[in-house]
Parts: sequence; C-alpha cells; structure tokens
Amino acid sequence: MKIEKITDRIRYTLSNENLKEGDEVFPIANGRGLDDGGWILHDFDFRDFCSGWPNEPHIITNLNHNPDYQPYEIRTSHGYGPRITYYKIIKMEHQVVVSKPTDMFKRHEWQELELKTK
Repeated sequence: MKIEKITDRIRYTLSNENLKEGDEVFPIANGRGLDDGGWILHDFDFRDFCSGWPNEPHIITNLNHNPDYQPYEIRTSHGYGPRITYYKIIKMEHQVVVSKPTDMFKRHEWQELELKTK
C-alpha cells in the first residue's frame, strides 16, 4: 500500500511493499492481526516518539524473525513488529513557484527531491 504525508512542507510518499533488510522504515500503521493471518488497519500514527518520523528511521535487520507470530515478524534496530506496520519513504517532493513575476496569481508545482539514505 502507498500513502502520502506532508511534513514541514515536504510531501513524502511511503510504501510497505518490497521491504528488504537494511531498509529505513517507520512503524506508522496501527491495527490488529486476525487469527487467519489477516490484518485490520485502525489508523496511522506519525508521532515521532512512536514511529521516529521523519528523522529517526528504524533499520530492518531481519525480515523473518518469527514468521509464525506476527507481532515479532520483522526485527528492526528499534524492536519488532508485523510487516504490514512498516513503511519506507519512496519519494520526497517540495513545492516550487513556476509562475512568472507578471502573473496575477502564483502557481506552484511539486518537484522531486533526492532521497537521502544513511
């Protein structure tokens, strides 16, 4: 799943698809696991003390820490969690003015920023 979040005038596109060891991720999805292995999403929580958003990402160290028990499925540098809760930044954009000084109204467009990885 892909989602967007705007923080400090930067639009982030995040995804929980194709995660791999070494990825910088944020545990932002809250929900509950079902007995059949499914998942019910309750909400997203971007508060930094919960998720580290956006300056303290968690690093995936093991994608299959405990495949039989969802709460310990993925191990990161900050703990454990279900795969579905972790999202990585796949795109960052900021707005730039593209109108001319003689235009009556300012026009903005989103321009992609280079992703920085540690």
